[in-house]
Amino acid sequence: MKQWIVPVTTISIITGVLLSIQWRSQADARKVMPSRRVEDLVVLLKSTEKANSQLAEQLTELQSQLARGKPAQGDAPPGPPSSLDYPALEGPGLIVTVSETPTARSVEDEASAVVHAEDLLKIVNELRTGGGEAVSVNGHRITELSEIVTAGQHIVINQVPVRAPYVIRAIGPAEEMKTTLGLRGGVAEYLQFYGIRVETKALARVVVPAFAGRASGRATQAASRSLGTRSRRPAAPRD
Repeated sequence: MKQWIVPVTTISIITGVLLSIQWRSQADARKVMPSRRVEDLVVLLKSTEKANSQLAEQLTELQSQLARGKPAQGDAPPGPPSSLDYPALEGPGLIVTVSETPTARSVEDEASAVVHAEDLLKIVNELRTGGGEAVSVNGHRITELSEIVTAGQHIVINQVPVRAPYVIRAIGPAEEMKTTLGLRGGVAEYLQFYGIRVETKALARVVVPAFAGRASGRATQAASRSLGTRSRRPAAPRD
């Protein structure tokens, strides 16, 4: 009749031992977690103090430079470009030739049949949009401070007059630049409508010369904003 006592007692003892082990494990975990949290906070505090110390040193240096009347590093205005800033480069790229053909002179508005400075400027910007890394026009390296303008009857690049045909060399992904230049409604289609030839040729080796001229100090990209209004020609018709 009392044979159940032994099994029940055994089970009770085992259960008690397991509960005791579980309770101790949880207590140990509660002790370890705060300890690890404290260690993390100590590491974070040390790294923050180090960063603050570095910033304080930089602030002291900047205040010292200002007190001496010396501009802080990085605040000095950029100087004019030079061949050291823009050395000669070579690599795969695209050559674009823009020519004024005799047939272009037959249109009523003769001014519409010649290449203008804004046409070359827009071609340069579209080549850059297509991935052009280095660009030159008729042997003149184009920089961020270059200017392509009209002076009288001439186009002037880096303060040097140039004449047609205009050969534009660009180093970069030839197919992407060609695609960008040939977009419908783009400058190439616009010029071709008036009989001006725009020819492209992809080459495995294109040489762009070093900068050797003078820049006026106004950015090429800034000048391109004036291309929005072109009163000398109507837009090429589209289908």
